[in-house]
Amino acid sequence: GLDEGRLACIALADGKRVWKPGELIDRGEMFPFSFDGEQYFAYPGDTIASALAAGGVTIFSRSFKYHRPRGLLCAAGHCANCLVQVEEEPNVRACTRAVQPGMRVTHQNAWPTLQHDIMSLTQLAAPLLPVGFYYKTFIHPRFLWPAYESVLRHAAGLGKLDLAASAGPPHFKHYLHADVAVVGGGRSGMQAATAAASLGARVLLFDDQPTLGGRLRYQAARQPQARGDLLAQMARSPEISVYLDAAVIGWWEDNWLAAVQGDDLYKIRARAVVIATGAYEQPLPFAHNDLPGVMLGSAAQRLIHLYGVRPGSQALIVTSTDEGWAVAADLLAAGVTVAAVADSRAGSNSPLVDTIAAASAQRLWSHTIVRAEGDKRVRRGHLAPLTAAGQIDESATKQIDCDLILICGRWAPANGLLYQAGAGIAYDPSLDQYRVHTLPDGLFAAGRVTGGNSASAGHLAGLQAAAFAGFAAQAQIAAAQAEAAPSQPLPGLSAPAAPDPKQQILCFCEDVSTKDLQTAVAEGYDSIELLKRYTTLSMGPCQGKMCSANALHLCAQATGRSVAATGTTTARAPIPPTSLAALAGQPMEPAQRSPIDAWHRAHGARMMNAGLWLRPEHYGDPTAEALAVRQSVGLIDVSTLGKLQLSGPGVPALLDRLYVNSLPALAVGRGRYGLMCNDEGVILDDGVTARLDEQLWYTTTTSSGAGAIFEWMQWWAQSGWGQGVHIADVTESFAAFNLAGPQARAVLAKLTAADISNAAFPYMHVREIEIAQVACRVLRIGFTGELSYEIHCPAGWGLHVWAALLEAGSAFGIRPFGVEAQRVLRLEKGHIIIGQDTDALSDPMAAGMGWAVKLDKPDFLGKRSLARVAADGPKQRLVGFTLAEPGAPPEEGLQIVQINGSDRPQIIGWITSSRFSPTLNQAIGLCWLPAELAAQPGAAFTIWREGRPLSARVHHGPFYDPAGARLRA
Repeated sequence: GLDEGRLACIALADGKRVWKPGELIDRGEMFPFSFDGEQYFAYPGDTIASALAAGGVTIFSRSFKYHRPRGLLCAAGHCANCLVQVEEEPNVRACTRAVQPGMRVTHQNAWPTLQHDIMSLTQLAAPLLPVGFYYKTFIHPRFLWPAYESVLRHAAGLGKLDLAASAGPPHFKHYLHADVAVVGGGRSGMQAATAAASLGARVLLFDDQPTLGGRLRYQAARQPQARGDLLAQMARSPEISVYLDAAVIGWWEDNWLAAVQGDDLYKIRARAVVIATGAYEQPLPFAHNDLPGVMLGSAAQRLIHLYGVRPGSQALIVTSTDEGWAVAADLLAAGVTVAAVADSRAGSNSPLVDTIAAASAQRLWSHTIVRAEGDKRVRRGHLAPLTAAGQIDESATKQIDCDLILICGRWAPANGLLYQAGAGIAYDPSLDQYRVHTLPDGLFAAGRVTGGNSASAGHLAGLQAAAFAGFAAQAQIAAAQAEAAPSQPLPGLSAPAAPDPKQQILCFCEDVSTKDLQTAVAEGYDSIELLKRYTTLSMGPCQGKMCSANALHLCAQATGRSVAATGTTTARAPIPPTSLAALAGQPMEPAQRSPIDAWHRAHGARMMNAGLWLRPEHYGDPTAEALAVRQSVGLIDVSTLGKLQLSGPGVPALLDRLYVNSLPALAVGRGRYGLMCNDEGVILDDGVTARLDEQLWYTTTTSSGAGAIFEWMQWWAQSGWGQGVHIADVTESFAAFNLAGPQARAVLAKLTAADISNAAFPYMHVREIEIAQVACRVLRIGFTGELSYEIHCPAGWGLHVWAALLEAGSAFGIRPFGVEAQRVLRLEKGHIIIGQDTDALSDPMAAGMGWAVKLDKPDFLGKRSLARVAADGPKQRLVGFTLAEPGAPPEEGLQIVQINGSDRPQIIGWITSSRFSPTLNQAIGLCWLPAELAAQPGAAFTIWREGRPLSARVHHGPFYDPAGARLRA
């Protein structure tokens, strides 16, 4: 059913494919996807990179600094060469991300196209941009820094974030516990897991690849049974849990590991940990070593064996070990012509040498590569012989035509987790490799990560880890030690110094060359940590996996020190780059709900966060809600208020020290507004305190302050101020509602037999009465500026009382109102909200609440500071304002400025609260101003709004009912 055009596309996409047993792709079907708007085809199991490589794509990205073309390098997710944008997600590693039907993939860091990037012209200026250029250039002249900054910010970055994009799938966190955790799913890791599980240990195994096996996956021809046998053992071990595509990003104290798997973050605690993370194959510094077509030998093997993709048509292999000859054999078997194998050694006993020679490939002993040649793809390689002293002889170079150059056999242990855990790792000059020599308790290492390799090292490490976790294993450990295969060192890391250091890319992420490193050392940055920061070596997306080993050796050469004396940089988490979304996890905002939360939602409330609480912001029309309170009656849920109950003979003395105003003389049945400051005189919280009987007090706090104020009171009570005082947090024990408006008394009278007349129940009093047959505490207070009753009832009866109030008020047109209407109502009265109109420096005098401060009290928290403020006067004051001309209220947070001629406006204050008052039909608000200006009623000032001035005037006192007659009615 496929049309001819699609069949032709599939044939083209499959033209570089070769069938391999054990490959990850499913050839039963094919599907399309796009890269930069062009259609390509892939098999299930393909990565983006393998499918594009099969489709003939050679350039995957452009480098960060000079926009040089970049092709596949490691094909394992360790470098930055194949970073692409997938849909809305930037910086996706194409070589590890599975391709999906219809996926839209685009390039990054190139304009207008990947093939023709205008920014690549910056390469022409490279001689003028030496290492440290930014530090030396952009500090002078200082007045040009804003221009420099703008250019740098536009040039920086690789991918693009779409701020309007959807949030994407949720990111979840999981918590895992095990006896033994194994990091790495290669041969040593699987051996360790099965060995530990054989003793009964619960084992977690993590590997960052889609299948287990490590190097065995793409070297199966040489070890055909090894991977299958290990997988069979794993399958027979129910104690082992395997997590694939899961990268362990860090080790923390007491064997606490973190791993990222797709959108999930795992937090792992294990009694013992085995690190078997293997090694990273390393590039080789030579001229133009970053051309597309230059890649690591293991990358070519991955493409061939895992995805059935020929990485090129004619290959030059550069090696220093027998691994290069094995790679050559794999290429020949895949139908790739091997033009030559250049081996830096004088010879080899590998039987593969004759096999390669039989295929007409040149054998070049004691040779290495000095230069790659080509434009946007390798065309040839230049080889040179090595002298007896191991130096390059440039007088006898040889050219090899090729479109693929493979660097084989130089491996650096992937020991970042070991460094984090405090393992002793030292450079061994006799082996030219970093070796592990000590490990902390509970941590074990096996395989190539140790700097060596043994066919049975993983088995022994697994037994030792299980023994540390408490499982009897001494006999098994002794037997394993007796039968252990000898450890073979990893191939060395050093290489002869090739000519043209300017053309040798050392850090593929940051375009740092060997010449840059040499220049930085000559300028005095010879400490490896300083060198890293000055040159930005290893600070890109690969985090040094492709450049650190070469950098350490080259730094040692440049300074004349040994590699051991040069040291290493610090290994920090995360080991692989990790998205902030994965670290943040799913939205886990703890939310407290009032006892009638379900009622609010069922009646169309728009919910909002208020501290830890969810509250109704409004029920559809906040203006109508505010007018209902002013004209008739409204009901708001204030169950979120903090509620503290204090009992005992020492309560008056404690409260007198905690609050700035006076509370001890409060009579039973009375309530009083209370303001609390810390010992520096900064406002902490406010609320109402009521005395229920001689030794029982009830105080409210702000919704966000309940927990903190409860702890604050407990602290001071236990410090010696609370003799005979017991404090209980009853916030969640009581529901609370505020019934407010001119008809509030009439509504309440229908539900209680108590006398609630103004004479019997006046303003700022408290009564314990029955409402709708429920015992309630009722406070006569007025935050909204109207006659109101704050009704506190047992939380379990909250919905019953709420419904009864609404039914009783239906004849009066009662409306529930939310936080938005409450904010308008309180603003009309000039009441402040702690935390919105105040900040961490606000004192009562400056906030216009000096009337509450009783400096004649013997002592209270903040008295000394407030006495100084009272004597000197505040520098800023919180006052009300109105606009000079009718208009929309200014946004909260806008700056208040003073304009002096042609000078830039000078900031002198800011807006804290601003709303349009439907009662007053004008915009009103609160703001902070210099004290001299704030002291003048009607004084004009300027708000800076969207680049233009907005005129406003100072207002003192409440905007509405300044005498307070309505709330006392």
